[in-house]
Amino acid sequence: MTETDTPIYVTNTQIENVESYIYLGQRYSARDKYQGNEIQRRITAGWTAFAKHRDIFKGNIGTCLKRQIYNS
Repeated sequence: MTETDTPIYVTNTQIENVESYIYLGQRYSARDKYQGNEIQRRITAGWTAFAKHRDIFKGNIGTCLKRQIYNS
């Protein structure tokens, strides 16, 4: 918080001032007009979700079962 920011209180609790936050799965930032950080965050989240099931996708199970797992 800078000196020019006025603190906001709700029921005697000061609201924290943050640079960015995630709401409904999307990153919001008042200062960052370019969405490069949001795009990178989504790419990372996708690879993380894929990595959780890497053993299943590379395993010797049937394609039908792999498809069901992918769609779930």
